[in-house]
Amino acid sequence: MGGKYEIDDVMKYFYAINQIPRMSGKEEKIADYIENFAKDRRLKYIRDRNNNIIIIKEASKLFQNDESLLLQCHMDMVCEKIKGSNHNFETEPIEVYIDGDFIKAKGTTLGADNGIGVAIILAILDSKNLKHPRIEAIFTVQEETTMEGAKTIDVSELKGNKMICLDNMKEEELLIGCASAKVFDFEILCNKEEINEEYRLIRIEIDGFMGGHSGSDISKNRGNPIEEMGNLLFILNNKYDFYLKNIMGGRKVNVIPRECYSNLYVKYDELENITNEINEFKKNLRSRFADNNDKVDIAIEVNGEEDRYSLDKKTTRKIIDILNAIPNGVYYEDKNKNPLVSVNIGVIVDEIDNVHLLFSTRSNRKTIESELIKKIETIVEEYNINSEVSQLSGYEHKEKTKFIDECKTIYKQCFGRNPKLIDKHICLEAGFFGEKIPGLDFIAIAPDIHDAHSPNERCSISSLRRIYKYILIILENFERIQ
Repeated sequence: MGGKYEIDDVMKYFYAINQIPRMSGKEEKIADYIENFAKDRRLKYIRDRNNNIIIIKEASKLFQNDESLLLQCHMDMVCEKIKGSNHNFETEPIEVYIDGDFIKAKGTTLGADNGIGVAIILAILDSKNLKHPRIEAIFTVQEETTMEGAKTIDVSELKGNKMICLDNMKEEELLIGCASAKVFDFEILCNKEEINEEYRLIRIEIDGFMGGHSGSDISKNRGNPIEEMGNLLFILNNKYDFYLKNIMGGRKVNVIPRECYSNLYVKYDELENITNEINEFKKNLRSRFADNNDKVDIAIEVNGEEDRYSLDKKTTRKIIDILNAIPNGVYYEDKNKNPLVSVNIGVIVDEIDNVHLLFSTRSNRKTIESELIKKIETIVEEYNINSEVSQLSGYEHKEKTKFIDECKTIYKQCFGRNPKLIDKHICLEAGFFGEKIPGLDFIAIAPDIHDAHSPNERCSISSLRRIYKYILIILENFERIQ
């Protein structure tokens, strides 16, 4: 390709931002970096109290029209690491390396979601030889958690209403719509009692699952160890006498979990039968997920005695029933097996007097979603759960606009094929920007990023090169797109 289409600057900026801790809610340092970037290049910028940043680069001299193009991405990343890793995401850089065609990270998430988008925009803002319209670059915070950045950012000084979002994961796609989401936090109040000496404490750990993105990977049959722990405990509870001491699993509500463990007080004379039952469940588990999870395992360990206090039988049963009542995975799909409504049980955590269960729903179809929400509300009422709910806005795609048509035409010229126009089952900040910017016209594009939100995350270098060229050609031809 050569010349201005080379990705050296993109790679340079991606490496630079990965030296800066940028977990959701703690983006101050990466915001400092981007602010200093703007200052050094004498670009107008706005930084708000939440650390959102807007940078404006005026149109190049060769550009004849003053309409603006919005480039948008988020600064934060999902922080996941392999089992046994001591990596500290608050203080340590991401260790990036090249493996063939892929950019990878050592033992952690890579942060290509959405660091590659940040790097692309910085490379464009830094370039001195591009023909481009007025660029209004938007860098937001907390996309991976609450989307607080997109919710609160003031866009009143922006002139554009055509947006390229750099938050996607497949080169073959032009996203023209995205899902809404609800995040549920169930607080299950617990009663405890002292357990007598005939019970022994055992630990059950289900792990080795692949995990992944709770939107884009939800239909890939990767399994959910929290759901499977619920299934296992349901089977055991119907046959054996035990108390659930505690249960823990997952780390983030928007990540498909990879492990879950529980501690049970079981009768000593039933221990052998329970062990056999768990081993039988393990065989079935491995069979069901053999294609995607060759490391799936269930470990059983007899523990030393602790304080001999546990959740009582009623609480034990309630938690098991709730785990089995909540639908998990794809709830509704279209005729092409694309998910349109789904649920991800993301986290279960045991606290002193309660258990918190966090899960999210995603929806591209409001009517089907309302049916699902009614089921969830029934669970809340039946089990007297304290429930908090937060919501993320979706973006209703436009079937046909000049902007989308021209982006599609340029895509075919660049790639020799038509893109897939997708109403994607992921949550993007476009939903909030659509509410703030009248007549927003939107696409989302990115290079191929595999297994985002997991330590297997990797980005294709050849795909990055093609996508970067595509974006630059859109900039050069923006006058015809308006």
